[in-house]
Amino acid sequence: MRRIWIWLVPLSLILLFVFVGILPRIKNTQELRAEADDQKNRQELVTVTSVTHSADTTGLLLPGQIMPFRETPVYARTQGFLKRRFVDIGSNVRNGQMLATVEAPELDQELIRARADVRLAQSNLDRLKSVNLPGAISQQDLDNRQATYEMNQATLRRLEALKALQEIRAPFNGIITARNAEVGNLVSTGNGGAIPMFTVSQLDTLRVYVDVPQTYYQLIKVGMSAVVNVPELNKSFTGKVVRTSGTLRTESRTLLAEVAIPNRNQELVSGLYGQVKFRLNALHPPVIIPANTLLVTSEGPRIVVVQPNRVLRFQPITLGRDFGTTLEVLDGLQGQEQVVTNPNDRLKDGQQVRIKLQGQSPATKQKV
Repeated sequence: MRRIWIWLVPLSLILLFVFVGILPRIKNTQELRAEADDQKNRQELVTVTSVTHSADTTGLLLPGQIMPFRETPVYARTQGFLKRRFVDIGSNVRNGQMLATVEAPELDQELIRARADVRLAQSNLDRLKSVNLPGAISQQDLDNRQATYEMNQATLRRLEALKALQEIRAPFNGIITARNAEVGNLVSTGNGGAIPMFTVSQLDTLRVYVDVPQTYYQLIKVGMSAVVNVPELNKSFTGKVVRTSGTLRTESRTLLAEVAIPNRNQELVSGLYGQVKFRLNALHPPVIIPANTLLVTSEGPRIVVVQPNRVLRFQPITLGRDFGTTLEVLDGLQGQEQVVTNPNDRLKDGQQVRIKLQGQSPATKQKV
């Protein structure tokens, strides 16, 4: 009996050690392993938002150069000295108004001689015609005198036309914006690099020249309206596109467009810089996404798209304009996709996730 107790006491101690020490540890290990497996298999919870195309109309803002509707340099049409000047810079002139007169003494002397030659030729011709004796005057002599008279008349008319050119007149209604001659100056015709006497500009209507980028050239149409804002005046003027160049400039890949704006009150002056805004009907409206959905990687910008089976796809995109809280996507998205907001580093391509809807993105209401 004593021998049995000797064996039972150690065995009891061993069993007590197993139940008190080892079994709880095994249970804890199993619980930790189960928790790790559950954490490993748990799906990531992501917040998604829907994106769509921007509005069908977009505002295009471009710099423009304001120029006169018409601007013409006025040259002397005959060589001489400036005798009188009737206008100066800033003068309003009417079509045909005399601006200045030119004095050409040599021309005046040639005109006196030409008139004398015409009178002499007329007298000689009349004398031959007055002879009534048959055969006294040959037909050839009569023809020669007639030709001489007509040539002298042509010379006189030419010189009289040159005399009329001594009066410098305005080519159209406008304003003198430059004057480069003073009384007594020798003036020359517009050949050989001569300096113009005046520059006349028509400012009741102005032209605004705009270079339209290749991306938008198809949207610019003759007759469409445009708003021209001048920062210095803090005022906008409404005009319309009157013509385009029809081709793109090879050096800049831009289309030259001309916008005409009324300026009857002379509020604008030529040479101002303005900002021209067009309201365009977009042919292919771009997709607008919230800025917090963008994921920048070493391969370039990406968007994490949640597919219908809740599997993630890392989609490369081409970015357009940055509007601060939203971004324009030119390529990579079709619109109506669901994308992850604030994507983190734990997300992987092809990973299945749980979805928490954020609602429609405010980018869907964004107007460019």
